[in-house]
Amino acid sequence: MEAAETKAEAAAREALAKVADILEPIGLQEEAELPVQILAEFVMDSRKKDKLLCSQLQVVDFLQNFLVQEGTAQDLNPLASEDTSRQKAIEVKEQWKELKATYQEHVEAITSSLTQALPKVAEAQRKQAQLQEALEQLQAKKQAAMEKLRIVQKQWQLQQEKRLQHLAVVSSEVRECQAGTHQELERLYQELGTLKQQAEQEQYNLQRHQTFLHLLYTLQGKLLFHEAEPEAEMPQELDLPKDKPQQLTQPQEQNIRDTMGRDEGVSSKANNPQPAGDTGLPWLPGRQQHGEGS
Repeated sequence: MEAAETKAEAAAREALAKVADILEPIGLQEEAELPVQILAEFVMDSRKKDKLLCSQLQVVDFLQNFLVQEGTAQDLNPLASEDTSRQKAIEVKEQWKELKATYQEHVEAITSSLTQALPKVAEAQRKQAQLQEALEQLQAKKQAAMEKLRIVQKQWQLQQEKRLQHLAVVSSEVRECQAGTHQELERLYQELGTLKQQAEQEQYNLQRHQTFLHLLYTLQGKLLFHEAEPEAEMPQELDLPKDKPQQLTQPQEQNIRDTMGRDEGVSSKANNPQPAGDTGLPWLPGRQQHGEGS
């Protein structure tokens, strides 16, 4: 687009230069600045003055020649010289008439050519003015377009700088957020590790308590079971004092020993705790009785 405008501008300048060369007259530069009407009147007046001067010069030349010829003719033959002078005067008049007619024809031809050329000159000057105006408008539009382009480029540059600054700020914030998130994750991982340790400790304590409760319920259930059997087999006529403590029979003592052995085995297992969801403890009736009693 810019190359096409440059070519058009160069062509317009070249055309204006050619028109200026054609319209510029050979002579005084001030005549080119005169209006067409004044220039035409000046040319007509100059032609009249030239015509008058030419006729006067011809008359002077004729008189000089006539006087020279008359001076030489009077010395030889006065009558012959008079006839010769008249004949020459007639010839000179005829020549003068021919010259006058020729001059008139040339003047008319020049006037006609000038009359035809003046409108063309005026048209050329008008087109020159239009072309000059169009060239000035083109230059003004080009200057305005260049100014707009400069403004748009400056605005785009400012927008890019602002965008880069915003991206830098956002990137810094993101990095800070990532650093804070990383620190928070590390803290949460530490807390999670602590909670896992506490949960394992609580699970171990819970499993230990459940083991002791299970052992307690087992001991209580077996003791009650073995106490109930002698009471059922005891004769009704046997009347024992109520305040005397019951003596443990040999099977009961054996059961207590077995239970203590189990307690030691369970205590050894408690040192290696199992997961909370799988305690590995069987279901016992004594536990159900305790639950119903509670």
